[in-house]
Amino acid sequence: MKKPLSLFLLIITLILLVASIYFSAFILTPTLPSQVDEGKDKNHISFQDYSLPEPETIRFQNGTLRLRGWYFKHSKKQNCGMILLHGFSESKMQMLSYAPSFWKRGCSLFMYDARAHGESDGKYSTFGYHEKMDLERAVEYFSEIDNTPEDRIGIFGVNLGAATALQFADGQFDYGFIIADTSFKDMRSYVEQSYSIAYSRMIRFITPLSLSIAELRGDLLVNDVSPLNTAKFITKPVLLLHDKKEKTIDPSGSELIFQNLKTKFKKIFYYEDSFVLKDGKKILTEEYDGQIEIFLKEYRLASK
Repeated sequence: MKKPLSLFLLIITLILLVASIYFSAFILTPTLPSQVDEGKDKNHISFQDYSLPEPETIRFQNGTLRLRGWYFKHSKKQNCGMILLHGFSESKMQMLSYAPSFWKRGCSLFMYDARAHGESDGKYSTFGYHEKMDLERAVEYFSEIDNTPEDRIGIFGVNLGAATALQFADGQFDYGFIIADTSFKDMRSYVEQSYSIAYSRMIRFITPLSLSIAELRGDLLVNDVSPLNTAKFITKPVLLLHDKKEKTIDPSGSELIFQNLKTKFKKIFYYEDSFVLKDGKKILTEEYDGQIEIFLKEYRLASK
């Protein structure tokens, strides 16, 4: 009896190991194909629909990694700039709908594809672990080409972009402020919750090993990917937004981040909808845009 039982346990162990290895790559790999901004989608973009001029295509390096994006120079800029960071498995195109909120307030804009997304280089997304260093270079490069001081550059991010912004803002770098929309509190809980919802709670049996393998694949430390912990060191103004309809990221995470923020200049707002359709176009709701306006005016980070 011992031999069949040992064989059975060995087979189960091998199955779990293979599943964990496969799942580790799945965790780190965006679901959209690379070069998402090229071809048909890119050709159909009308920047005028977003009240924006044609952007300058930009490329900048972080080490050997090349990141690609767009730079919109405001002709009447009010000494402010905004970097817009997209979510997981998205691209800079998704940030165009948010851009008018900052453009109409006189800010030059800078948006780029995160590593392993869109037109940028990279194989894996690391949930902000390496992306925060990409963002450091983006702030420097944006400041150089726009002639805007780094402390006048705000960072707006959604999902992965929000988590990246909060991890970047730990006091080591110069920037103006953070607006983070629906950030996860840490990588481990986000992976466990999101994939349990998408597939089955049974996936939790392989999640710990999968995350350990993901650390080796992505050259990261999972426990260090934590906007919740980084919040303790953030001293600049922060506006947290959270989509109440988002099922994979619990609103309680944003509340915990909010409580952990060191800065006294902080606000949190939970919303039902960020966009409405008008003439076939997605535009920000008055409520959502209004929260951004109040935040910017209260902290005098952009002209009224």
